[in-house]
Amino acid sequence: MAKSKKSKRKAEPAKKADKPEEFPEVMTVKQAAEYLQVNDQVLYRYVREDKVPHARMGSAIRFKKSVLDRWLETESWKSIGMETSPSGKPRRRFTPSRPHLPMELD
Repeated sequence: MAKSKKSKRKAEPAKKADKPEEFPEVMTVKQAAEYLQVNDQVLYRYVREDKVPHARMGSAIRFKKSVLDRWLETESWKSIGMETSPSGKPRRRFTPSRPHLPMELD
């Protein structure tokens, strides 16, 4: 009978998901797209439409991580109908207890 060979495997390197990635404070389009988990072309379109905060230095486009984080938080609150104060804290929109009706003159 043939003996079974035991394969010696080297330890596999840790997967990307196991280790949180470090992103620099100032990011390129490629880094920012990876950070926001969108395609590069989608991010270029958002820049063109002024949907995402960015800075231009000549033809280079840069993103600041802290600004993107604040923008994401603000957009998240807006998506559920909450406004944010200038400090970034959520605040409720004022809704009157009864609808305001225009006065009728007879």
